[in-house]
Amino acid sequence: MLSILLGLFTASTGCQGDKYYLGADARVSFSQDTLFFDTVFTSIGSASQALRIINDSPGRILLEDVTLEDGDGSEFRINIDGIPGPSAEGLVLEEGDSIYVFVEVTVDPEDVNLPFVVKDRIRVTVNGFPQYAELLAWGQDAFFHGAPGGLSTLPCNDIWTAQRPHVIYGVVGVAPDCQLTIEAGCAVHVHAGGGIYVDRGILEVNGELGQEVTFEGDRLEPEYDDIPGQWGIQVDTLIQTEFGVAQASILGGGIWIYGSPGSSMRHAILRNGTIGLQVDTTGIQGGAALNMENCIIHNMSGIGLLAQGAHVDGTNLLMYDCAQACAALTIGGRYRFTHSTFANYWSDGTRSTPTVLINDHYEDASGNLQIRPLVESQFLNCIMWGNNAGLQDFDELVVDLEGNDNDLLVRGCAVEMDDFGMADWIEESSLDVAPPFADVFNRDFHLISGNSQWNGLGIPAGLPFLATDLDGLPRVVGSAPDKGCYERQ
Repeated sequence: MLSILLGLFTASTGCQGDKYYLGADARVSFSQDTLFFDTVFTSIGSASQALRIINDSPGRILLEDVTLEDGDGSEFRINIDGIPGPSAEGLVLEEGDSIYVFVEVTVDPEDVNLPFVVKDRIRVTVNGFPQYAELLAWGQDAFFHGAPGGLSTLPCNDIWTAQRPHVIYGVVGVAPDCQLTIEAGCAVHVHAGGGIYVDRGILEVNGELGQEVTFEGDRLEPEYDDIPGQWGIQVDTLIQTEFGVAQASILGGGIWIYGSPGSSMRHAILRNGTIGLQVDTTGIQGGAALNMENCIIHNMSGIGLLAQGAHVDGTNLLMYDCAQACAALTIGGRYRFTHSTFANYWSDGTRSTPTVLINDHYEDASGNLQIRPLVESQFLNCIMWGNNAGLQDFDELVVDLEGNDNDLLVRGCAVEMDDFGMADWIEESSLDVAPPFADVFNRDFHLISGNSQWNGLGIPAGLPFLATDLDGLPRVVGSAPDKGCYERQ
């Protein structure tokens, strides 16, 4: 009888030992959320790191699978607790216990089919619930800046040359009183969620005609050539709401300039981002926070140029195709633009904002109207047009002023605006006369030479402007030049 009872006790204990914790809160944690291989390979090279998977559940759990998501096609290789990958199944972890996963990556930086950033994930499934650890490595041979998560500060007075492409991962910062110089011909590729943040420092982009500095995403496949929203600063944070803590994202310009004493951009092209360029606060001692010459911003999923209480000067600019405004010049400031074309023919969905928005106010957290006046703001020989010109919902130039001390002048411009009314801020400008663009369908915003209605409509005097247009061809000097960024030859 005793032996039978002992046998029953042993069997019962064995069954209990085989049970797993099946609660909905069964989880694992990782010793690192991201394994980052930051070696810059100049020849075929490999590197390895280790990752621990830790049982954080109140009991024994079964790892249904530990899997490298891209499988045998991945640039990474894994070994799970002594088991060669790309996957292992049915591993048991006692409460508080852990196993090691060893990860190796081999890249050939001369392989042009590799992306700049090589990515994969390790998936761990417990009770049907998947969790992930990220794997990142540099791919093609390039200069890499930044790291996963947060803000990385660049060396003070850093210089980027055109020797190899530059790849930004995350947000890279220019510190106060420091400068980042980007030389002619540089190709800058930004990973999703990343960008350049200039904090009271200086950004100097020194492109040249034929050697423009380009800013775009890091996906090189042909299908990404014209997809907007591929890059731009995004910082995830936790906020308190009436329903508890929630995750929110702070979105900023792909190039975000704050309080700069005098940044400059010449012959730069920004494309396929979220907010292309953001400038906050005025310059120092009355100078421009940003001076732009011969720049193109296009195909943004948000705004091309967002300025907030800033001082921005620009000439020979082309901004087109943005889901919201090509230029939103807000909360006052000083904005001086000559011979610039703002042409919004966004076609990927309905656009409910004007091509150019100008205002002098915002509403604070308490619902109070705060006014910041426009100072010496002038637009000379500019074009502001778009594919909503025939609609009645709004004009392609919207000026929304609440204050009485604004100093705004729009002169010699071509503007889509139904009724100037009694506006005293606009002079010698054409109203609702469509610009003779060469080919809107193919985004050719040169002006057709045969349209005599547009001959000599620009204003010869006013703000200083360049003697050449965006193509580097001569402008008419001493008489009426053309409106917009291109001069008819």
